[in-house]
Amino acid sequence: MQKQFKYIVVSVFMVLISNIITAQEDETIGTEVVVVKPYTPTISDAFKVKDNPSIDDDSTLVKQELEYQINSIPVASTFTPAKGKAAGVEKAEPVTLFDNYASFAAGNYTSILAELYTNLKINNTDTFNANITHHSSQGGIDTVLLDDKFYNTDLNLGFTRKDRDYSFGIDAGFTHQNYNWYGSTQALTDEERMNIDASHTFLTGRIGGSYTMEDSFFKGVNLNYIRFWDDYDSAENRVILSPTFEFPVNEQNIMLTGIVDYLGGSFERNYFTNDAINYGILKTGVQPSLQILKDDLTVSFGALFVYASNTEISDSEFYIYPKINASYRLVEEIMTVYGGVEGDLNQNSYHDLAQQNLFVSPTLGLIPTHNQYDVFLGLKGKFTNTISYNVKGSYRNDENRALFVLNPVNDVLTSEENYQKASSFGVVYDDVTTFGFSGELNVDVSSKARVGVRGNYFSYSTDTQDKAWHLPELRASVFGDFKFSDKWYGGVNIFFTGERDAFIDNALGRTEVTLDAFFDANIHVGYRITDRLSAFARLNNIASQDYQPWVSYPVQTFQFLGGLNYKFDFK
Repeated sequence: MQKQFKYIVVSVFMVLISNIITAQEDETIGTEVVVVKPYTPTISDAFKVKDNPSIDDDSTLVKQELEYQINSIPVASTFTPAKGKAAGVEKAEPVTLFDNYASFAAGNYTSILAELYTNLKINNTDTFNANITHHSSQGGIDTVLLDDKFYNTDLNLGFTRKDRDYSFGIDAGFTHQNYNWYGSTQALTDEERMNIDASHTFLTGRIGGSYTMEDSFFKGVNLNYIRFWDDYDSAENRVILSPTFEFPVNEQNIMLTGIVDYLGGSFERNYFTNDAINYGILKTGVQPSLQILKDDLTVSFGALFVYASNTEISDSEFYIYPKINASYRLVEEIMTVYGGVEGDLNQNSYHDLAQQNLFVSPTLGLIPTHNQYDVFLGLKGKFTNTISYNVKGSYRNDENRALFVLNPVNDVLTSEENYQKASSFGVVYDDVTTFGFSGELNVDVSSKARVGVRGNYFSYSTDTQDKAWHLPELRASVFGDFKFSDKWYGGVNIFFTGERDAFIDNALGRTEVTLDAFFDANIHVGYRITDRLSAFARLNNIASQDYQPWVSYPVQTFQFLGGLNYKFDFK
């Protein structure tokens, strides 16, 4: 088998060698032309000429060398160039800023005004501030028969921290207010005057805080607690909690704001009997809103859902309020039209009503105001770079709006409480619709002068009350701030209030009265003695108007106040 296999391999090898030799001999080029198929030329068989022609330009110019020399000839001249220098720019003298100041002033009616403010930067993130103010007057209004002095002292403390990802603040305060029910609708004998102690005191303690976050769906929260009480055994507590969230949905951000508002308190008695008044109202709600920005249009769609519970009578209600606002820039920075419709359930607290009218009695019945809607439409913008304007019309509907009325005046010698002997105020509630129109114009005359004017017109419609008591139809104000020089500065404020309706209820029956319109003009002027020390003066009610902001309560006429202000640092 092996011999046969060797024989086969040798035979195959010899055949291959002979074929290769034969093929090399057949490579000689022959002269025959064998046509396999007819030749048909096509366009693809043409070839482009790719060679570039050679250029042989015998006329190429050759540069010739140019030889020259400079002959200097002296010329007589009187011109001497001056050295250049940068154009002078008048620099404003840097303003020295201080973190703290103290102020003290005194004037007629034995008035004292004092204030101390301090701001301490602990480090790059933490700041502490404190402020205390005192304003008092020993009174002396000619037309009143009772003591009309007052004291008002306010203390505020605050701490803030601002970090990269979050910030928070804590503040606390205390206010002491002492006023007198000095109004009187009838002549008083010396015996009756001696029988009235018109003094009453309001005390307020408050503490609150806020916390905000960056880059989080939880944007922040505000928490405030207010304790308000008086020297007639009245007391009120209020807690307000408001968290805010933000959620991205389909490239839009939905804001969600919550509200928890508890108001509770008590009065020792009501105005007519010894029965105590207790109240407690819990308001909880949530407000989702979506803001859409498109070119010159900005629209915010939202609604407020509120559940209110009266804890004293076990009654509750559910409300839905619109929260819609829109604005459209018709002309960039010159004309913007805006409008919206809103509503809310507003708490009427003893604290808030007492700050609006310092002569209320500690016998108030308190219920919230149901602001069903407030529709408004306005136009704002600029006539020029220095003149801005804002006009707005509105229409609102309020259920149970609080109106101040004069309490019935009882017999001075037989009444138990001082607020029954003098003139004090209570509140009544009514459904009131209000049409309003307002306008505002501000003019920046220069960097040293700015003036403005504002005006409001209101038309009221009531349900059960004859009039919208103590609410004016017209309000207007004019203001101006001026810098006369580097040392002198000043300003002016003029307020106008139109006629108001009121009534007096006594043993002879009810008598409606109309309180006259009035204007109150005020001027202030200051002089900077140094960077730290300034002197100032204030002239209030310079027209010496003997007007009544509340029925039977005239104000101090011409008032003068002068003092010093000192700024400083703890460095």
